[in-house]
Amino acid sequence: MGRAIFEKSLKKSWGRRAGVLVLAGLVCGAGRGWGQEILPTAATQIPASQAQIPSAPMPQGEAAEAPLKEARRLMEEGEFPRAATLLKGYLETEKWSAAAHTMLAYSEMRMDDAKDSLEEYTRAATIAKPSATDLQNVAKDYVLLGDMKDAEHWAVVAVQMDDRDAEGWYVLGRIRFTLQRFQEAATCFERSLVLLPGSVKAENNLGLSYEGLNRTDDAIAAYRRAIAWQEGTAHPSEQPLLNLGIILVHQEKLAEAKEVLVKAAAIAPKDPRIREQLGHLYLDLKMLPEAEEQLEAAIALEPKKPALHFLLGKVYHQEGQEAKAKGEFEESARLSGYHASPETR
Repeated sequence: MGRAIFEKSLKKSWGRRAGVLVLAGLVCGAGRGWGQEILPTAATQIPASQAQIPSAPMPQGEAAEAPLKEARRLMEEGEFPRAATLLKGYLETEKWSAAAHTMLAYSEMRMDDAKDSLEEYTRAATIAKPSATDLQNVAKDYVLLGDMKDAEHWAVVAVQMDDRDAEGWYVLGRIRFTLQRFQEAATCFERSLVLLPGSVKAENNLGLSYEGLNRTDDAIAAYRRAIAWQEGTAHPSEQPLLNLGIILVHQEKLAEAKEVLVKAAAIAPKDPRIREQLGHLYLDLKMLPEAEEQLEAAIALEPKKPALHFLLGKVYHQEGQEAKAKGEFEESARLSGYHASPETR
């Protein structure tokens, strides 16, 4: 479903002038000011006379609200399929509930069903004006669909509606990072950090953006800050540890890289990227049994990645296990379509 369908629904709901103002794609320069865009707040002020929604029956009383409360509980617990089933049943009789459509849309997005999610957000938009958070999620749906142009459009509209929302700036930053517009992405994450100081994910992504700009020292500093901020938290992220570890390996600071990557693996033992980096590290350190263990674990998690088979083949070759090495090189070649040998990468 393209942007035009969703915009048509929004205009129908909000009034023609309001829809045009908000949805005209007022994308200001992302690298200016706060970082994502300088968006005139006046453009989002919709006169009450033009913000009327279609007259429709709405759920009444505590009995009508009970299913929505239960659906919210399920969503908070990550039970999105069960929440979606409950909401679909509810909407059979309460089709004018914008809240139910929005909750169902969010549940479907979390289940990676972007198409159905967008359809539900569209239905909700014909009943009530979406929130900035709703439009952030619309943007995420377009990311799932691989439509980065429309993803950026709706992320811009979301921050236009609420430029004090740190998550909105973060979402737009992630989209622009994916588009490899690293300076714009960096300023987005900087704005997010102004609004929500200490955000580990924003600081980590700021580091990634600095890497894209070849500002390696700034990237390292950002990763170290993110790691420090999450010390002692119940659910730390492995991402800044992994990203810092990769840089340290490239800089041949292997002792520190090992310490960092081992911590990352303890947080996310089923992340094949961490296992791969540890395999690289141990191979460089000539710790062949450890390299073998890490790369075998990585392949168990991601069996179709040619580079993993090639690296494991190198380990086997250095260990003198030539038959096993030959098998891994052949598998790497089969998966990649290129010839692999111990002497070539």
